[in-house]
Amino acid sequence: MRFDVSDEFRLFGESVRGAIGDWEPPREPELGAWQDDRDDELAARLASAGWTELWASADLLGPVVAGGLELGKAVAPVCLIDEATLGAPLAVDGRARHGVRAPLLAVPLRGGGLGLGRPNSDPYPEATLDGSGSVRLDVSLGSELEPVAAAACWHAWSAATLAYVAGLAGKAHELAVEHARTREQFGAPLGALPAVHALLADAAVATDSLTLLAWATSTGQNSLPAPELLWAGPACCDVTAAAHQVHGAIGFALETGLHRHYRRARALQAWTAAACQAAG
Repeated sequence: MRFDVSDEFRLFGESVRGAIGDWEPPREPELGAWQDDRDDELAARLASAGWTELWASADLLGPVVAGGLELGKAVAPVCLIDEATLGAPLAVDGRARHGVRAPLLAVPLRGGGLGLGRPNSDPYPEATLDGSGSVRLDVSLGSELEPVAAAACWHAWSAATLAYVAGLAGKAHELAVEHARTREQFGAPLGALPAVHALLADAAVATDSLTLLAWATSTGQNSLPAPELLWAGPACCDVTAAAHQVHGAIGFALETGLHRHYRRARALQAWTAAACQAAG
């Protein structure tokens, strides 16, 4: 499916893609170790492209979605979403992602509220395969945003997160399609097999749905984390799992990079569900 996107949004997406350039997250997972893929140089390049200035106005959420799609495709650090839209790394139920050096943390509050808290204890890094720098810590709530401001933050965060998830799924599907076209099995391209063709078609429908949700959310009105995120997380996991199945055993090879999309999808599913529950 093709989406009609304005030239303004398309050009901004290209600017974000150019700022990302050849950046890649660490390819080799450190099993059992704490990992944080935060990259200050990448954040500075994106800031120069205008990424951090867009979330403040609902009229600018279209470019946010265009940029979020590119961040998801690159499996960029999720702090680029949280800090641009919520003003600080996301903290839920005593955990924060990318929270080691953060002076403030964004805390979801019941009824759609949003608070800014300070670490009340030294962060305890958790071993993770995701790279999002998850830490355990106590948070002392400092200030609470006004309802209008909180609603604007959640609206922007939902649109950007849905776009990131859609980009994540889209790139995984792209890798699977390319593999199915070039890999031959039984004397024909792998994609010619009915079972593989059906698997890729289902993944394409899910990916298009995620992209549509992101664009729709950018034009709607959300005072809470968008409930669509509760569907988006599992849908993205299904797409990345399908991509692994199409690749077969080679999908687990580090050279493909597919494992990064799968791991990030699993982590986002948990984080988005926790944020929705905490603010619901």
